[in-house]
Amino acid sequence: MENFKIRKIEKSEVKAAMAILEKWNMAPHKATKNIPNPERESLDLRHTFVAKIDDKIIGVCSYLVLSEEEAETASLAVDPIFKGKGVGYALQVARLKEMKTLGFSRVHTETDRQETVKWYVKKFGYKVVGTNPKKHDFSLKDVDHWTVLKLDLKNLIF
Repeated sequence: MENFKIRKIEKSEVKAAMAILEKWNMAPHKATKNIPNPERESLDLRHTFVAKIDDKIIGVCSYLVLSEEEAETASLAVDPIFKGKGVGYALQVARLKEMKTLGFSRVHTETDRQETVKWYVKKFGYKVVGTNPKKHDFSLKDVDHWTVLKLDLKNLIF
């Protein structure tokens, strides 16, 4: 695997990041008549990371601030060409490190992919705590709910 770098997104990279999210049906959408209550409407550039090789964006992830103590992961996506190469893991570690550095003690995560649930539990120590219904067709089209996971950041060591 070529060396990739993880860093905060730049405004000029949003289009490329959105293209990767779109490959996984996870691109944020503005509210419309057909989707009045979207899962996400935008990327918060302050909390968005990209993975790059040279000038090419190969992955993206972000998080949302829920409270002084809790943040929520949002849309981790890697270009399918680079799936299984450690890019997603590096992106996840980058956002968890920043969340911990900023003082968040808990992380809320929702996913509809069972392989991702297993990955979060095995690699990071998440606990499955329930499910939430989806607001619209987002990510997997044939799954109508999110698996909800929680992570205690206080004792997580990187």
